[in-house]
Amino acid sequence: MHASTADATHSATIERPRLRIGGLDVARAIAVLGMVGSHTGDEGIRGDESDGWAWLTVTHGYPSALFAVLAGISMTLMVTTRGTVPVSAVTADHLSHTRVRIAVRAAILIALGVLLAGFGTPVIVILMNLGVMFLLSLPMLRWRTGALLGIAAVCALGGGWLARMAAQWSADAGLGEWPPLHSLWSGHYPALAWMAYVMMGLAVGRMDLRSTSAAVRLVAVGAAIAAGTRVTGWVLRERLSDVSATTREHWLIDEAHSYTPIEMVENSGVALAVIGLSLLAASRWPRALWPLIASGSMALTLYVAHLIVIASVGVEMVWQPSNVSFVVLAASLVAFACGWRAIAGQGPLERMLTSASTAAAARWR
Repeated sequence: MHASTADATHSATIERPRLRIGGLDVARAIAVLGMVGSHTGDEGIRGDESDGWAWLTVTHGYPSALFAVLAGISMTLMVTTRGTVPVSAVTADHLSHTRVRIAVRAAILIALGVLLAGFGTPVIVILMNLGVMFLLSLPMLRWRTGALLGIAAVCALGGGWLARMAAQWSADAGLGEWPPLHSLWSGHYPALAWMAYVMMGLAVGRMDLRSTSAAVRLVAVGAAIAAGTRVTGWVLRERLSDVSATTREHWLIDEAHSYTPIEMVENSGVALAVIGLSLLAASRWPRALWPLIASGSMALTLYVAHLIVIASVGVEMVWQPSNVSFVVLAASLVAFACGWRAIAGQGPLERMLTSASTAAAARWR
């Protein structure tokens, strides 16, 4: 009797989904609040009399790349039931079920992206492009880790060039700018390049992200990649100073959203380091970081909310940024997340995504 009870308890423990990984939510909060800072913060370069914060320059490029890497991690955690099942052991039925869930989420993200773009804010909305990347990821969910990282490297090093070539081809072919298709080579967040971040996330999601050693490896590898790429870029620009301006712009600069190999690889390293540090910090100070954990658990809700605020207040919030506005908006978003998480749990848009995708997957069966 006691043995049966113990076996039942053990089985229930194995089958019960493991809790969310708080460090990933911290990283999601950093990504979303970073994008809020990019859109509304003043880093002191938009006006001669500005008293901006120079450190806000880090909110350009890095947060959105981090957001994409985390999206890849989330997809792998969906496949592996939050890391309880190795990718190699995932059943065909569960994989099909998960692909339907991801496809439905992708469709919702695309629709949200189109809707938010219709608000007419100066913000380039990432959601439609991210939804397309979700769809492109569906065949890759069980690829070998080496293959994922290899294709990620190809996209990081040559994706910007490929996107430019595809854009020229589409213009010559008269394809126009049908939004989902155009997102493959668009001037902002081109999927042909940005799949590097998503596929890297698919690979990272297979690590034991609850272990300290994995977090330390992410910090070490990420910091080495970021620092090494920054130095390499500087050396190349110095030694190849006589190359054409076009070559320099397409291959050597490290400016945010330039989609050069230098920028893409450096962003990847920074994303890995931030994720590793977030995992370490959340495991050590979960209570102190609870506001960020709550915010990251509803990152999509906060991202959409900040765009609604910008649309409501007016485009001046972006074109004439104020760090007072940034701080007030960021603090309000965090306060909302804390209150909602304490009272209702899962964020409103996250709940909608979960309900819609789960219902669709159940019906598909």
